[in-house]
Amino acid sequence: MKVQNRRVISLLKIFHEKTTLVTSRYLAQVLNVSTRTVRSDIKELNDLLKTSGACIESKPSQGYRLRINHVKEYESFRRNLMGGYVGANIVPQEKNDRISFIIAHILLKSLHKKVVLQEALADELFISLSTLKKYLSEIKNSLARFGLTLETDRSHGVRIVGDEAKIRYCISEYVFSRNDLVDLSKNPFFATIFPAEELDVLKEILLKVVLKHNIHLTDVAFKNLLIHIIITLSRQDAENTVEYKQEEQKKLECSSYFRVAEELLEHIRQEVGVNIKNECYYLTQHFIASRKYIASDHVVQDCRPLLDEILRKIKQDTGVDLSEDEELISGLTIHLLAAINRLKFNMNIHNRILSDVKKNYPLAFEMAVLAGEVIEKEEHVHSNENEIGFLAIHFGASLERNRYNEEGGKTAIILCGAGLSTAMLLKAKLQRTFGSMLQIKEVMTSRKLTQSILDQVDFVFSTVPVNGFMSDKIIYVDSILTKKDLEFIHYRIKNESHSSIDYEQLIKRELFFQRLDANTVTDVLEIMTDRMMEKGYIDQKTKESIFARERLSPTGMEGMVAIPHAMENYMEDAAVSTAILSNPIMWHRVNVQIVFLLSVPKAYYKMLEPVIWKIYAKFVEQDGFHRMEKKRTFEELIDILREP
Repeated sequence: MKVQNRRVISLLKIFHEKTTLVTSRYLAQVLNVSTRTVRSDIKELNDLLKTSGACIESKPSQGYRLRINHVKEYESFRRNLMGGYVGANIVPQEKNDRISFIIAHILLKSLHKKVVLQEALADELFISLSTLKKYLSEIKNSLARFGLTLETDRSHGVRIVGDEAKIRYCISEYVFSRNDLVDLSKNPFFATIFPAEELDVLKEILLKVVLKHNIHLTDVAFKNLLIHIIITLSRQDAENTVEYKQEEQKKLECSSYFRVAEELLEHIRQEVGVNIKNECYYLTQHFIASRKYIASDHVVQDCRPLLDEILRKIKQDTGVDLSEDEELISGLTIHLLAAINRLKFNMNIHNRILSDVKKNYPLAFEMAVLAGEVIEKEEHVHSNENEIGFLAIHFGASLERNRYNEEGGKTAIILCGAGLSTAMLLKAKLQRTFGSMLQIKEVMTSRKLTQSILDQVDFVFSTVPVNGFMSDKIIYVDSILTKKDLEFIHYRIKNESHSSIDYEQLIKRELFFQRLDANTVTDVLEIMTDRMMEKGYIDQKTKESIFARERLSPTGMEGMVAIPHAMENYMEDAAVSTAILSNPIMWHRVNVQIVFLLSVPKAYYKMLEPVIWKIYAKFVEQDGFHRMEKKRTFEELIDILREP
């Protein structure tokens, strides 16, 4: 299904996650458009929904909501729609999309050695030159996280400048890291760089070498390797070669993958006719970072001191002891070996489920933040939010196992393209949610599925496309199971608990801001933390930790809400400061108008997850934001949080 208006996708995502009516004003704030545009987009979405088993209902003076009449038809429509956005071929309307579009556009032009002139770029985007220049200043900030700069002049136009390896990682993220994580043929950019025939040849060469040397790769790892081969071929000029220090070269030459890379490049020379043997070190590095490690005794022993320090830090700061979870230790060992190699070589890795992990597993994410701190200190590397998100998957699976683990009932297998850790998290959450109703028989890649296996189970839960099989048993789910996914699975086969928290005791009246005037995230946090220090709820060290936590991973969420908090907190009591901003501000990449600043000491750390879930349920999924925006009173806030 082809859709040219990205906002329609965003609208469906909002309606899909909301359980209450939402107003056009709220939608306009979230999408950063006028209410008139929202009404036009809703009409467009309803036209698409006509044959989908669902529609957007309008309630006069109340708002809009999604009504699903036929779950199966709607789910099929939704997944097709999410995969059918053709934004690469049209001019994006949203600001963040335009920024990404411009970066991708410049990078693609660089692959073809073409100059990008500001005037031509402005014309292509249907914007003024002055508006484009405003975007360029924000693009510089986006590129800074890759260690790259944006240069502009009349003769050379707009170009991205920096270390070649970093430019390639930037190309990987902005050009290739889209929803088509497994089926590369669906990425429209490939057609502009490589003919389909050459792409097939490269895939065959890589597959042949990987199978010959018995290298175990996930579907996503295979795709990432192929992407970097394509990028390497596209930037084959001598001046675009990635350079390595002599010490780094010796280290890479000692790896068994150096010979594999040499063999791969020789096949490319013979079958594609391009000689890129000078890139052997670069591809060796990617083989090392992509492989699935085996947790042998000596590997576990080498990694154990780091693991022990991570688990000690988590126990110290959260009070949660995971040191006896052998499955966590094994999985984390395998993951860390690859992750540390990526970090040492400054290799970025795209984490498409990052926002879902942060939203659905807040406690696990905070554990991963602490782990990231330890890794930076012990391994002398710089961590990043994507890597932290992958670590959180392991901690989330461990927490799920400790809550519930029972087999029986209907049988199922899990197909996952993103790796064993993601699959194990899916398994743990399914077992926790459905208990004896569902037994997970096996976890595998989509390539291993056969008709015989399909016949032996009741369900197949897949996060990747399953080609060659037509069966009602196959249920597509997000890599991080969402509430809607669980509801649909429950609908197909046939529970949930809430913790008791005294929100009137937790949310402090003296820390409530009815109308806070601030223009930046820093301003908001300074005002709120100063008030908390003044009233004795936090000290200077906790304040610094709040800012450090925000720098590591922004806490803004969908639905105009942010939930900042400290990484380390040794105060005696838990407390929450709440601020309703006079006007929305940009909190990293999302608009925010309500801020919940949490001070949750170690003694109360298990409270963190249910509190964040409660805030998300009431203020993002339901109508809490609208109610607070209208009344702006402490009493209304408590009433909302008291509701079941």
